[in-house]
Amino acid sequence: MKTPPPGLELTPRERDLVRGIVAGRTNREIATELRLGEQAVKNVSSIVYHKCHVRNRLELALFAVRHRLISD
Repeated sequence: MKTPPPGLELTPRERDLVRGIVAGRTNREIATELRLGEQAVKNVSSIVYHKCHVRNRLELALFAVRHRLISD
């Protein structure tokens, strides 16, 4: 397994969001869990996609697992 790419820094909130996406949760489920609005989840998702150079949830989930962005 790879380690996170150099320079990639995710905030705790972004890591929580990635954890939810990897777990297969919907935006609504993530929003409820993190006590955010759905639009906030979408905004944070966009930021994380940009930071990780991915285009969608599937690519992000694969990237997160491959680079060990989250821990169990």
